[in-house]
Amino acid sequence: MKKYRLFLQIIASLSFVMISCEEVEIGDNFLSKPPGGDVTIDSVYANLENAEGALTSAYATLPYGLPVAWQQGRDKMNMDILESLTDLSQSYLTWGGVNRFYYSGTYDAGLENWNNHTKYNYYKEGSWLGIRRAYTFIENIDRVPDADQATIDRLKGEALMIIAVQYAEMFRYYGGLPWVNKAFKATDDTYTPRMTAEATMDSIVGVIDRAAALLPWEVEDLSNNEGRFTRAAAKALKVRVLLFGASPLFNSTQPFREGEASDLKMTWFGDYDADHWQNVVDACEDFINDLQSNGFYSLVNTGNPRQDFKSGYYDRGLTEILITTRDRFRSNWGYYFYQACNFGIARPSQELVDMYPMANGKSIDDPTSGYDASNPYINRDPRLYETVLVNGDSYVGRKAELYIGGRERTGQNVPGAGSGYRLRKFFLDGNAATSINSVVQYPYLRLPEVYLSYAEALNELNDGPTAKAYEYLNKTRQRVGVGDAPTGLTKEQFREEVLTERAREFAFEEIRWFDLVRWKMPFIQPHGMNITRDNATGNLSYEVFETTPKRAWVESWDTKWYLNAFPSDEVNKDYGLVQNPGW
Repeated sequence: MKKYRLFLQIIASLSFVMISCEEVEIGDNFLSKPPGGDVTIDSVYANLENAEGALTSAYATLPYGLPVAWQQGRDKMNMDILESLTDLSQSYLTWGGVNRFYYSGTYDAGLENWNNHTKYNYYKEGSWLGIRRAYTFIENIDRVPDADQATIDRLKGEALMIIAVQYAEMFRYYGGLPWVNKAFKATDDTYTPRMTAEATMDSIVGVIDRAAALLPWEVEDLSNNEGRFTRAAAKALKVRVLLFGASPLFNSTQPFREGEASDLKMTWFGDYDADHWQNVVDACEDFINDLQSNGFYSLVNTGNPRQDFKSGYYDRGLTEILITTRDRFRSNWGYYFYQACNFGIARPSQELVDMYPMANGKSIDDPTSGYDASNPYINRDPRLYETVLVNGDSYVGRKAELYIGGRERTGQNVPGAGSGYRLRKFFLDGNAATSINSVVQYPYLRLPEVYLSYAEALNELNDGPTAKAYEYLNKTRQRVGVGDAPTGLTKEQFREEVLTERAREFAFEEIRWFDLVRWKMPFIQPHGMNITRDNATGNLSYEVFETTPKRAWVESWDTKWYLNAFPSDEVNKDYGLVQNPGW
């Protein structure tokens, strides 16, 4: 298929016309037996174009981090987003899954059967479906008559990466998993017991290594094939998986919570082992050595920090995003994400705003930084303005008005700006000039993640930061012109600096939740900012407040929240799926 990009642009439909004039779904039934008409498994693999269509249907199951269309099995938490569970934002979407089930503390295993109300709703309709489609492709691609061996190998590598991404996602949400290594047929015994967490991680890494050996370092013919998996993507995903496993949630002397799954080491590795940090360092250095030899990937850095940061996560076809997932070619923010934002999802917190230093790189807590509490948004890290819409910044051709009564916050309790801030990242200006109907992607994994993971792992392995750890921590800071991090930090201080830098760089990219979880960090009630304007003088006053509604787990925390419950329907089946502790 020469125009593979076209299929990536329309994968949201999950269906297309093939061979017959009938429009058929590319799903389990289609890939295993004839759904009717002239389309069969044989006709799918009768030529390369049809076969690549089947692979595209597997790509279409990859996770996507933003609301898209109230799609069953696609949108998380009923149009809300994962960041609403962290300290970086608060949700005011009263009917969404975050408020109804997480803030209220009523989430349970039965809710996982609903599919689109929980923070990971791909378990039934996404992950296993994608894994099955990918294995079906791997098992049949060799029969395609018009594909040479190099093409077959590359496509197998891509399918293996789909399997690896799906398992990597589930690993971070559930721990140890049942392991599937083929596309089951109706006559097969499908009993697959849950493995230990460490065996699951090792199995994912094994699939990634197999994929990496088959894939090119970068996409060939970018104009037609942009979005395909590469060796760089594989090696970066390996870093992510190993980093999660090396962190204290799993790599510890004690499980985070007692229970049958913990006794069976499905929720931790059984003890602390520094070699897990060494494995992260080795994986990072393998990636970096390949990068130095082959080039191509780099941070977007044209000398315009705000635009460079935005382009790095938003724009297609550049050199920073290593894994991109797509739900549609153009954003269509005008109805889905746009409306969800207006309804109150992802209102940035004061905690997030305070993480961004001054433009000179100094923390706002540093008395020499130049921070002015009476004018708090001037001369800050450029990433602040491209992540959070703050009062006075340029917006839709004028200055944003986030004071109470302003155009972006018409009242103190308006859901769209309930925290006193609105979202800029992904939303941009929310109009045709910036985002509505713009070409869009989801930045599933970017190059800065490898750099910051390397810095973190070096710090943990060496019981404190090394010169190399500082070098890689500073790459994202230098890109936006805020200079280097403070030196002389202890191991704990450096770790906190890395985690904060990850929050600054990756806010609303589904990084923060997993950082909080893997480090077993406390969950807090975020704060917002009330800005009051004196209409006579135009002077502004600022008051920090605690957001509402209160999050149940802040006052009655239970470590069971670190991992998802498996769907009760799955646990109650007769193949002995062990539930995570506490659920």
